Amino acid sequence: MFEFSIFNFAQISNEILAMIGTFLLTSVKSKSRMYGFMIFLFCNIPTVYLLIVSELWWILATLPVWCFLSIRGLINNYREVVSNKT
Repeated sequence: MFEFSIFNFAQISNEILAMIGTFLLTSVKSKSRMYGFMIFLFCNIPTVYLLIVSELWWILATLPVWCFLSIRGLINNYREVVSNKT
């Protein structure tokens, strides 16, 4: 039976945010891709909780790489959005 707990909520929110972020990253428009990277950055909150509770330290150690890639993607797509406005 499904029980409502913080762990289950973190798993569900992590998966839903990851699917939405992936969907937005496949867009042709840079603004949509930018929002996808923003969702991936926000998605790291439940991910960190899940990895700490599950004691998956080796995956947690790779999290800075994913954060860096998300920030770079966000910055690059933001620059493209701003340059397309002018």
